[in-house]
Amino acid sequence: MTVRHGVHVSLFALLLIALIVFFQNKQAHFRFEDKTDLIIVLSFCGLIFAVLLGQLFRSKMHMAAFDGPSRIAFAGLIFLLLKSRQIPYIKILDVAIPVGLLCVLTAVTLNPSVYWEGRFATYFVDPNTLGSQTFILALIVFLSIGPGLGESRWLLLLKLMGGTAGIYVSIYSGSRGAWLAGPFIFLLFLLIRFGDFWRAQGADRINIALQTSLIIIASIILFCLAFYFSDAVSSRVISANHEIRNWFTGENLDGSAGIRLSIWKFSFQFASESLLFGYGEEKNMMQILSNSPLNIPANEIAINTMALTGPHSDILSKLLSSGLFGLIAYLCLLFVPFYFFYAHRNSLLGDKKRAARMGMYYITGVFIAGLSNEQLSLKYLCTFYGLMTATLLAQVLQASKQGADQSSVPSGTKAHEASVNG
Repeated sequence: MTVRHGVHVSLFALLLIALIVFFQNKQAHFRFEDKTDLIIVLSFCGLIFAVLLGQLFRSKMHMAAFDGPSRIAFAGLIFLLLKSRQIPYIKILDVAIPVGLLCVLTAVTLNPSVYWEGRFATYFVDPNTLGSQTFILALIVFLSIGPGLGESRWLLLLKLMGGTAGIYVSIYSGSRGAWLAGPFIFLLFLLIRFGDFWRAQGADRINIALQTSLIIIASIILFCLAFYFSDAVSSRVISANHEIRNWFTGENLDGSAGIRLSIWKFSFQFASESLLFGYGEEKNMMQILSNSPLNIPANEIAINTMALTGPHSDILSKLLSSGLFGLIAYLCLLFVPFYFFYAHRNSLLGDKKRAARMGMYYITGVFIAGLSNEQLSLKYLCTFYGLMTATLLAQVLQASKQGADQSSVPSGTKAHEASVNG
């Protein structure tokens, strides 16, 4: 989010390496070791299939529609390469994410000319997207801090600085949709800690209870301080409350939150007219809409906003462009990886457990933030999601040096039972 095309360079460099490895020694590295690999790669390719089906149905090809989905599909191939290597990816992310957040803060503070009406942005990332990604990553950084991990003081300091930088950028980008993801990620964290508490014994159980209580109290205090002492936070939260209330009462439909609600209402009505395959690219959709019985003054605000900036939701975007097939592919792209992260959340191997929990937090954040602002539409967003998810999945599913991860192999062992039941 600081250098345009930077994430694409990383994707294609890794893809080139994967292809070279594949052609050099296909049997050794680049293969489906089990059905798990196949399921993951298919979930990464789902959006391409959905777009292709829709275009074949309409007998009209639009190659630009494959840009974003193709990046995610490439990331699925990269996953196979990363999984075959015994590299501690989670340790790399421990450093890379906070460093990246610090770089974002530096970039936005040094270039105020690209701000959107005073809201943080970069020359190619709008405030909503910038705030969403930095907020989700900042929460991941903070939740990755924990006792007993053997982290150095310098790494702990880096995480605190990076997480703070991410929260700061998110606050001054004014991305309220991203803030909505916070309670859901935090609730997921508490559920995981609750499982840890019940599996722990004796003094460990007391320590987990004390640590979790302190985290809850600190989070409440920090939120209250931000709300009462930061106009950037309080004004956005209060205005969102008024906009939503006015939309339901019908007093004002023109607020930012109200327009999004109008888009949701209109989009489901419009999607029902081409439910299976959608309408394809935006230009084709607007042409069909011009002759639709839904093109009435009551929907004028929603239609004009969608024409200018899109539907402001990943669910609506995939449903309108590719129909139910696109929606199913989108949900599989999120929840298939989430399932594997969930299955390994209590792995006996520390790196796998941390990567699994980080993956759960990340996907939850992307899904919730995507309800009000598209997170998987533009190429760089698809590329970043693909690489991030592929890297975490590779860490979670790679074979350990001693053999398979006992907590996730369906062998009926006690370790497996702890992983499933915890």
